[in-house]
Amino acid sequence: MSRLSHKRPLTRLTSAPIFKLCSQMDVTFINSGALSRAHYSLVRKVESAQSPQAADQIHLNEIDGIRRHFAVGGVSLKECREKLIILLYCSMNLTHVNPGELAFALPQAVNLAEMGRTLRDKQLGFIFCTEVMPPNHELQLMLVNTIRKDLESLSTARVCLALSVLIQMPNDEVIPAVQSQLQALFMHKSISVRRRAYLAYHSLLHNDSSRLTPLEDAVVLRIQRTLPSIDSCAMAIAMKLNQVDSINDEVNALLPIVWQRPGRQSQSLTLLVLRALRKAKLSMPNVGIVLDIIKHTSSPPVRVLLREAFLVLSSVSTEVVQECQMQQSLSPVACIRRLLTSKDPNDRYLFVSCLDCLSPTLWAGTLPGTIAVLDEWEVQEVMKLLDSHDRLVRKITLRVLHAVDSSLVKAYNTQLLHNLPAGLTLSDKGEYVSRLLDVGVLQYGNDGEQYARYLKDLFGVAEGDTQGRTEDMSVLEVGLEMILTHIREFDTTSRISCVTALAVPVTESGARIGPTLMVVISALACEYCGKIATSPLSLLQGMASRLVSYGVTVQDACLLSMIRMSAECDQIPHTILKLVTEISQFSGKRIRNRCDLFLTYCGQRDVLTSIIAQASSSSLPDFLVALTTYGSNAGASPPVPPVDLRPSSTISGLSPGSPPRASLSPRQLRYEAYGTPQAVPSLRHLLSPSRGTFSSPGSTTSRTRSSSRASERRMSSELVRTITPGELTIAAAQGPLQELPELDHVRNSNTSPNEDLTSRVDLISLDTACNEAPVTFPTPEPDFEDVWDAMENSNLRGWCESPMDNVVRLLQSLQHSMRVIAVDQPPFEGELKVLVAASPNPPLVEPKQGAALRLRESEEESCLWRLRCDDPELRTTIKRLLEDI
Repeated sequence: MSRLSHKRPLTRLTSAPIFKLCSQMDVTFINSGALSRAHYSLVRKVESAQSPQAADQIHLNEIDGIRRHFAVGGVSLKECREKLIILLYCSMNLTHVNPGELAFALPQAVNLAEMGRTLRDKQLGFIFCTEVMPPNHELQLMLVNTIRKDLESLSTARVCLALSVLIQMPNDEVIPAVQSQLQALFMHKSISVRRRAYLAYHSLLHNDSSRLTPLEDAVVLRIQRTLPSIDSCAMAIAMKLNQVDSINDEVNALLPIVWQRPGRQSQSLTLLVLRALRKAKLSMPNVGIVLDIIKHTSSPPVRVLLREAFLVLSSVSTEVVQECQMQQSLSPVACIRRLLTSKDPNDRYLFVSCLDCLSPTLWAGTLPGTIAVLDEWEVQEVMKLLDSHDRLVRKITLRVLHAVDSSLVKAYNTQLLHNLPAGLTLSDKGEYVSRLLDVGVLQYGNDGEQYARYLKDLFGVAEGDTQGRTEDMSVLEVGLEMILTHIREFDTTSRISCVTALAVPVTESGARIGPTLMVVISALACEYCGKIATSPLSLLQGMASRLVSYGVTVQDACLLSMIRMSAECDQIPHTILKLVTEISQFSGKRIRNRCDLFLTYCGQRDVLTSIIAQASSSSLPDFLVALTTYGSNAGASPPVPPVDLRPSSTISGLSPGSPPRASLSPRQLRYEAYGTPQAVPSLRHLLSPSRGTFSSPGSTTSRTRSSSRASERRMSSELVRTITPGELTIAAAQGPLQELPELDHVRNSNTSPNEDLTSRVDLISLDTACNEAPVTFPTPEPDFEDVWDAMENSNLRGWCESPMDNVVRLLQSLQHSMRVIAVDQPPFEGELKVLVAASPNPPLVEPKQGAALRLRESEEESCLWRLRCDDPELRTTIKRLLEDI
């Protein structure tokens, strides 16, 4: 397989001309930087492609052409260099298609690395091999010979190039050929060669510590021989090899030497020595030097050096630091107290992070006979950092206060938990909950059971009864990520106890579980199913009975987890199958697919066991990947096994013996069934001669309703197709409405061209059942582009798994005045435009523009949507409608 996706971007050698062409489409060939006319033409064709798929096809055609060209043979080095660059360009710019194997070009690349006359040619050959050649490829041996000869070259540049290849592409077969040469290069006069030789040797042999001895000895010897100077490269490798203990005395001797040197070089060398001393043992005299470094770098702050000095002090015992403070009458915290009141957020972060490095006994006055360094007002300033917008600053501040007195953090947690503001937006609520989660992580550490109890208390408030219905709530994604990440950091025992404690409420019928916590439980139940004490069948029944109480996102996670848990159950109860079937009938496409998967696989334990075994891990995302891969490998989705259920025309609930939570009603569902489409006797009043179509809600008379229902019953069997908004607009622009049947005949050969339009039902009609005059936008007619630009600060976008005409039909159900502009009409040709009027404003309230929606249809009966809306309530309604399809 190609390793392109796992490598860093190409160097300037290959990328500079390409990016120059991409950014300047109209640049001439001479000024483009292209390698040849063919290269120039390729990039121009790609940039002119009408779609990503078309661009991919151009790339693939070029790759096939180069493959045939290389198969013929007789390729010059110049031509080879050009073709390799084009291959890398094509492969790394494919968007929807895997470039496949590029091994056909590896012989040419190896030959270029060997025979290249210039360093540029050799570099390109090595780059192609590094990017494309898989491990243990048969051509690795040929590449080894080239590398070995370059290591013996008198050219420093060639030696560095060969060493760089060894660092990026380590191979066991190359070790015997280059090991002795690498050891010889440890003493090379060029620091660039020495640094790469150290790294190459470590890259090749880091898995075998016994074979690293020559490198360790060479590094230690180099540092000892260069005293009182310092070899920064050798020092860095010594820290990488954890060999600082072997040179502890030498490193301690270097600190006063480098600190007393003048100039900026002193700071860089001092920083290097301080980093080495963090792994070594700081001598008693050097503690005073570190305090002196803090004193002289705190004003103005040399941030990196100041921070490193405090980190070195954190490795020294508190008693030693306290003794040095008394001898020099110098407190490190007193040296940095001015940073606390700085307006620069970097200074405040530096202050609290340095404070975190020291024991509170050195500055907080927590022991008898000690004096607090900070004044009362400064302590209050530290407390204010708990409200910082920077999460890292808040976490460090919590850690500092917890070290001083744990009751401070407990009181802060109680205050946050019992003072949750009402009416928070989703992002603000997520931010608020994240602060509480940070407190929980600090308070309970690795105690899984206590952390689970804390989570239940937290979401009992954040997603409790006072916050509304669970089906109307959104998942707090920030909190979800934080919880799952922290639980993964537990040891195995704590992890199991945490998951068990969280899963128990699912089996209790009266327990309320918010959407965020339910997604957490679903993910953990999938991952640890069969390892926790809770029965998988009990969890399955609990989740199935709660599906109706949540939105699409939570239902999706629950159903995937239920599929995984069904592999642990001998038999799935009939009530669960019935619940999932009824949910499927009244849900959108995504949930229907998930329900079908559950009904298909819940009785096939062998298949599920095979899918679970193929997953790269037991996590929910990896299980989903394995499930999707299995379905795609099997071709079309297998038919849903027959279930002994009789779905009724309405959701009337389960049998009398089923539990109360299993009963479903339309009021409980997130989706309400749309009314049966009504006959529209005429489309003439829907069409605007200029740019779009109009509709408006209105009250209908009983006579109109009666006639509509009668017409509906007569013509329910004639619902043949949906007339798209584009067809309506084209018909309005081209001629009278009598031409619509001919347009229909073009698309549906089974329909008579002479059929009267009034004998059909328009499913996407933007009109209601009334015959009143439509309510239009105020004069002058609003321009879509003007409305769109006026709301540039309110942007939403997403993907809808439904065609555009279905989306427009759903928007009609909102009962707002609407205007549709066809795909082929300006502005934004190629997209369907919809204007939705806002609700009427109360007197003296500034009127709102409403909503402007742009839809671009894909090839898979779905569409990309972009929404701008200055009415928060309407924006939320439309967004939820689009996401739930």
